[in-house]
Amino acid sequence: MTSTNISFNDDQMRDTQGLILSGYGGMSQCSYYLLEIMDLKKVRLWLKIIAEERITSGEPNKMARKTTDALNLAFGKDGLVKLGIDINYFEQAFQDGMHSPGRATILGDQGENSAQSWTWGNDAKPVHLLLMLYSDSSETHSNRQNEEEAAIKQGGLSIIQRLDTTNMDNVGRFEKEHFGFSDGVSNPQAPKVIETGEFVLGYPNGYDGKVTKVPGEESLSDDKKFGFNGTYLVFRQLEQNVKTFWSFIHSEAKKQGIKPDYLAAKMVGRWKNGAVVLPGDETEPKTDGNDFDFRDDSEGIGCPYGSHIRRTNPRGQGLGVEQVIENGQLDEASVQTSLKVANRHRILRRGRSYGKYLENPLTDDDTGERGLFFICLNANIERQFEFIQHTWVNNLKFNGLYDEDDPLIGTYGSSDTAFKRSFTIQEDILRRRIDGFQQFVKLRGGSYFFMPGINALKMLGK
Repeated sequence: MTSTNISFNDDQMRDTQGLILSGYGGMSQCSYYLLEIMDLKKVRLWLKIIAEERITSGEPNKMARKTTDALNLAFGKDGLVKLGIDINYFEQAFQDGMHSPGRATILGDQGENSAQSWTWGNDAKPVHLLLMLYSDSSETHSNRQNEEEAAIKQGGLSIIQRLDTTNMDNVGRFEKEHFGFSDGVSNPQAPKVIETGEFVLGYPNGYDGKVTKVPGEESLSDDKKFGFNGTYLVFRQLEQNVKTFWSFIHSEAKKQGIKPDYLAAKMVGRWKNGAVVLPGDETEPKTDGNDFDFRDDSEGIGCPYGSHIRRTNPRGQGLGVEQVIENGQLDEASVQTSLKVANRHRILRRGRSYGKYLENPLTDDDTGERGLFFICLNANIERQFEFIQHTWVNNLKFNGLYDEDDPLIGTYGSSDTAFKRSFTIQEDILRRRIDGFQQFVKLRGGSYFFMPGINALKMLGK
């Protein structure tokens, strides 16, 4: 039995966990607790208290949202099994687990990125629960850490690892990541821009207009199932080799006779301030607008076909459905169709950086690890996150290219030692080819989680 006419109204929003509606941008401090269930009876009591008293729910009224701290909770497949939930109702990617051989093949998590080398999320260190704590100041965060860690200890749980984030400075309006570029520029504003069912289970999606499968007893209506108002959460710890990246950029730029920031912007697809690279750009513009698509750059002269942002969100160009009418202009109807296709694979990013930021990556001491805790929310892992990674990021022939993956996060070479990484910059008359660079990002851990709605959380505590 299903129910497809439920409105995502204020009451339903308040049944979701707050991370769906907000990335808690005003809270600079964040810790991710990777937990293991040790005493099931104690854990249920802990869940009961946390669901009723401490979890942060979705609040549609921004002025009414709590601003000092927030707490959200997600479950790995092994955690749900221990709590008596039948995971056969969940999508196959979640049942398999990110670390499984099948998913690793799809994601390109092989070689140096294989699960055997991870510090968490593999068979040796499975994660049962993911507790996410956010605070507005270091003092508040320290106090909240002490409170939650005491409750964890008394609640029959063991901390596998605590992952603390870094409060990064902004580049213009957006927070920067370790390579020095604005991050989170094009995050969709769910549920207003993209269909609610792309991120919240129980509502029509943007793929075929149907309700994405809600995990739970088949005899129940969707709004009574365990997975209603929940979402799938993807977590990947990505180590960024910043010094290697910028050393290569400076060396290659000198060889090519171009400026380092220009080359780096071409590989990313944006300037450091977040502005997309447009045809004719040689230096960073003052504006950082994000309202664009690639219909006026259909040949990749500004933002290259294989750049990071063009792969992860093609924005209506390069998906094989556009039609050229004359003088290189694209037919508007075909562009809209392509935009619709691209929006079927959107994700809601909620990640944060970790590790010390290098102000001058060529000379600063780069001791210690730094990178990104990549977190995204989606209603269908396979159609959204995995599709982006497999079909766009690691696709050697994306958008008519040949033998190159995403220059920043591509992992094709980890499964093929003979593969030589390259990147093409489309230019008038002749193209520019960049060769001989290694992977700049390494996967250190990861897992698929399910973040249930508030009512489902309360049920787990019974």
